[in-house]
Amino acid sequence: MIAGKCPKCGIDYFGWSLLNPRNQMCIKCGTALQITDGDSKFTGFSPFTADEYVIKQTQRAPVQDEKR
Repeated sequence: MIAGKCPKCGIDYFGWSLLNPRNQMCIKCGTALQITDGDSKFTGFSPFTADEYVIKQTQRAPVQDEKR
């Protein structure tokens, strides 16, 4: 059986739904769960702890075509 535990609140979660990323965070505080499946152990997904994506934009303004 797959089990998850919130490292912040200490709440325990059980079930196959913990394999789905949207079920891998604590419903009380939003922290990513520590999930165990037999011998393997991993940290679940939480939008609060996800990697931050930064899009670099060019500094130049787009060139407008003068031909009309």
